[in-house]
Amino acid sequence: MLASYYFGRPSEKMVVIGITGTAGKSTTAAMLAHILNFAGKKCGYVTTVDFFNGKNNIINKHGLSMAGGWRMQRQLANMLMQGCEYAVIECTSEGLAQNRHLGINFDAALFTNLSHAHLEAHGSLSNYKQAKGKLFGLLLHGRKKKQYPYKIIGANIDDPMSGYFLSFPATHKFGVSFQRVLSPIAQKVFFCKLNNSNEPLEFEVQDQIYQLNMLGVFNTKNAALAVAAAENFGVNLAKSSKALLSFTGVLGRMQ
Repeated sequence: MLASYYFGRPSEKMVVIGITGTAGKSTTAAMLAHILNFAGKKCGYVTTVDFFNGKNNIINKHGLSMAGGWRMQRQLANMLMQGCEYAVIECTSEGLAQNRHLGINFDAALFTNLSHAHLEAHGSLSNYKQAKGKLFGLLLHGRKKKQYPYKIIGANIDDPMSGYFLSFPATHKFGVSFQRVLSPIAQKVFFCKLNNSNEPLEFEVQDQIYQLNMLGVFNTKNAALAVAAAENFGVNLAKSSKALLSFTGVLGRMQ
């Protein structure tokens, strides 16, 4: 909290999106930032892989997927200095368990998936899930911002754990599904379909066709969540489709 005030509370002056889940956080964050930047909505991000301040990419060498207070707030302030309107933050279970998210006013929380990982740090799957739930639990506690007066939750509803994350209060909730799963909690579900599992990957979201110049079918799920989130920030599906044509992946992932 001190770090937030020291750097002028930068998260209050941007739309801040947190992404959590076992896998796909870095890629989804980079994809979402790429789409927003393509649409003229300047966006930075912080991930396991690198830090993008809206102008320069800096490789993450400190070893933390989710940095602590002073480093995180400095990075957010740097984004703001470069004119960023949006910030995407990878939120890890360990970082959330250690309250590294405090001092950040999030406007959106996204869930990718949950599997049996990091149990040595959390003790059980339930503890692991609840640590990630902290991001969603505090969402409505943050002040609604003039530039974006909503608090939204998005989830991959093909994951059986998605109901837990969608159960937290928010002004709007959405889901994405390749298995045509319906959610009674989400106000909108984006139905998706895989067309081609080879490179370039081809898939559809609400009948809009997307191509990814990447390997790994799982990346279509990451992309679908990023696309659906971007629509909540005013980027339509057709624009997102054009944006992802120029997305070449994340450093060190599937290269």
